[in-house]
Amino acid sequence: MGDKKIYIVAKIFDQQGCLAYLCKTPNEARCLPGTLEALRADGVQIVILDSPEIYSEYAPYTYIEDMKEFIDKVAQMNRVA
Repeated sequence: MGDKKIYIVAKIFDQQGCLAYLCKTPNEARCLPGTLEALRADGVQIVILDSPEIYSEYAPYTYIEDMKEFIDKVAQMNRVA
């Protein structure tokens, strides 16, 4: 991925805050959004960002370091949305 960072963000519509995951490989950046879309409930938004700090509408960001934990937390969001 060079020096470009790619973040996957999951947010419940009309709620403040989101979960964010920094992709560690180009393959994660390609595959993870599709996986999350397949699991996503109607009220959950999945977006891809390169610089989260400029998108204040998603703040505050809760950064998750582990991909499996991120997927699990997005699945939990689906039950709330």
